Amino acid sequence: MVEKKLKSVDVESYTIISTGINALISIIISIILVGLFAVAVPDSFGVMIYIIPTIIFGTIISNIFLRFTESYLYNILSDKFGYIKLDIEGEYIKKISTKETALIVGCISLIMILVIYLAFSLIIPLFLNSFMTILMYSSQMDAAGALYQLMFLISNPTTIAVGIIGTVIIVTVFTLLATYIYNILADSERGILVKLTTEGEFSQLESITPLNFAIAIGAICLILNIVVGIIMMLSGVPIFNALVDILMSFVSAFISSYILAVFYNFLAPKLGKLKVELI
Repeated sequence: MVEKKLKSVDVESYTIISTGINALISIIISIILVGLFAVAVPDSFGVMIYIIPTIIFGTIISNIFLRFTESYLYNILSDKFGYIKLDIEGEYIKKISTKETALIVGCISLIMILVIYLAFSLIIPLFLNSFMTILMYSSQMDAAGALYQLMFLISNPTTIAVGIIGTVIIVTVFTLLATYIYNILADSERGILVKLTTEGEFSQLESITPLNFAIAIGAICLILNIVVGIIMMLSGVPIFNALVDILMSFVSAFISSYILAVFYNFLAPKLGKLKVELI
């Protein structure tokens, strides 16, 4: 078993392969949504077909920004807070460092939330003001009043600060728990299998074993959602509803993780494999 530190992520390869995977997923989802809507609403297929390019284009643009920023921030923050450490035994990821992973993911989340909030703070008020004006001219005063209250709540500095800090704390804590759970699963031979090759100073991710990846991610989501479900039940949510949420989260995490691994293995030879610097 060899301990390796994730010194840096190749920004270009991470952005390209991540965007390609999400674009392929968006194509499938948009076709399904348009088909379902066309069946539910007669004579709407001709109009709904134009939504597919919008969904795909929006997914590509947003993913280019998000993935580029994530990898760029990791390369900066890892030098300051410490590299994520991986214990790798052959093709088996035996352990992931918990503290460094949670700290870096939390910091990246904080910066991303601030950037996204600043961007949307310029767009959302214009949209809400225009919509509120339309409601007032159409004599929908109650709806306009409710929208005004929503706009006031969104723009309130206290609400913004609590929302940002709360989100970052939740992301950091859940990342810490997720890596800790993974390490327990990996000790019982339920970890992730990956095939890595060396290309110059970078290690290249050749493939991911879909079933192992899906089992690991699904199990982590299941345990985390059991914790959330217990909190929900203590706060008054019916037990049946909480159990359904837990089960659905496991199924969705398992399926989405399996699809993600399959799509990576399919697209990596065509778009370029993910490259990382391991020392």
